[in-house]
Amino acid sequence: MKSINIKKIRVVVFIGILLFGCSEDVLEKENNNATSSANFGANFEQIEAAVNGAFHPLTTAFCWGRVLHTGAFLRSDEYNVFEFGSNTAMAGLKATPADRWALEPWQQMYKSIGRCNTIITRVDASADSNFESLLGQAYFLRAFNYWHLLHLYGNIPLVLQEPDLDALQPGQVEPNVVRQTIIDDLRKAEAMLPNRWSGDDAGRPTKWSAIGLLGKTYLYNKEWDKARIEFQKIVDEGNFSLLPAEMFGQNFGIDNENNNESLFELQFLAVDSFIWGVDISGTGTQGNYHIDYAPPTKSPDRGHVINPWLRDLFESNNDTIRRNETLLYDYPNAVSYGGVSFEEDLNTVRNDADGQPIQTDVQIAEAAGVEPIFSKKYAGMDLGSRDEVNFLGANVGNNWRVIRYSDVLLMLAEALNELNRTAEAEPLVNQVRARANIELLSGLNKDTMAQAIIDERAMELAGEGHRFLDLVRWDLADEFLGTPSLHGGPNHPKSLVGGSFQPNRDELIWIPLAELSANPNINPNPGY
Repeated sequence: MKSINIKKIRVVVFIGILLFGCSEDVLEKENNNATSSANFGANFEQIEAAVNGAFHPLTTAFCWGRVLHTGAFLRSDEYNVFEFGSNTAMAGLKATPADRWALEPWQQMYKSIGRCNTIITRVDASADSNFESLLGQAYFLRAFNYWHLLHLYGNIPLVLQEPDLDALQPGQVEPNVVRQTIIDDLRKAEAMLPNRWSGDDAGRPTKWSAIGLLGKTYLYNKEWDKARIEFQKIVDEGNFSLLPAEMFGQNFGIDNENNNESLFELQFLAVDSFIWGVDISGTGTQGNYHIDYAPPTKSPDRGHVINPWLRDLFESNNDTIRRNETLLYDYPNAVSYGGVSFEEDLNTVRNDADGQPIQTDVQIAEAAGVEPIFSKKYAGMDLGSRDEVNFLGANVGNNWRVIRYSDVLLMLAEALNELNRTAEAEPLVNQVRARANIELLSGLNKDTMAQAIIDERAMELAGEGHRFLDLVRWDLADEFLGTPSLHGGPNHPKSLVGGSFQPNRDELIWIPLAELSANPNINPNPGY
């Protein structure tokens, strides 16, 4: 069931009142319904609304609702995007700071951080025992935002206080300083958050959300034993489990959200009112990311194809369970929107309003010289027929799963393997493979286990926004996205756009040009 409190958000906004010739009588009247900076933090409902307001910028189309996918996540070697001007510059690894998609996520995450800072500064958890879980959510969310800013932009300002009119141009800090703040915030969140939420609060971050992101922070910094300790807590004490094989697709669908495989998901809700990227309560909670994962004829941006190496990886492992929920091509019994067959939905010629034939998705791919392999995860295919799924995704309400238990198992296996405890890593990877009903691993050494984990993450987590950051932290981004690409084949992974990974540049996205222009204390990232 969709959470009411967190999905249908009531946002607290602190308002400075501008006075234009008001009479003294008006000025002397009190608005008992208003929330101001002076009275904020006095009661649970008020603080809860502010916490909801801190989440809201993330689910707008300008952040996790769409733009973060359009630019940052589609950079990976999974996707060969059809060129669509500046919309595909970042995803095609051709970007410059003048192009789009870096500014909006930056703005929305710092907006969320600013709201968290107000809550953290003004709420005294000791004043009311019920305040602690709200404060814990603010600490988690601030860490969550800084985690993604750090790994996307690298060189960022660290703002931990409410806005200061005398300090509106903060400078960048060393990444390790940001990382330590993330760790500190997650430790506080871990101590303040509950093990589980229920009812209308389902979907809020828990103690385990904080521990999962903490372990991931250590893993990305190659602090293997610290990562191991955090992930082991989840395995030993978290009471999480993998969904059975026949329910694997429910990890991305509209049904069974916030289930026992999920440590944290961003809550989306389809709503009729569509206001592009506006941070207003009741709007901007749709899964507009649908645009970026739908096939070409369903995407306003022309969409993409999946590079063949991923299909080949599934097929070489005889992995039909995960393949069928991740990719769509002409494998046996492949179904698209509303359960319609691949051939009928993606390769049947239809006519436009003037009776002229419209190119099919398959024809578009073949005309471009690439194989017709398309995304299925998060493309809205579980929601109904092609015509029933809104063109812009306004009626797409699937939660975005950020941390799943299978991801934790594979990260724990990676940490153990790096600690030369390969025998202990093997059963963890095999848990994930067993759910997929594929052959289990046996007798691997450290090097072959490392490759097995790379492959397993590619199959298990394909299309979920992890792959590019994985390639960067493994120092494999240039190997697979550079020129030439080790993927081989007739096409480079970004052949449709013509871009290629540039070392010492494309590990990060560019600092937004608007920020560089407005703040002399910020410098561009290397290579831009």
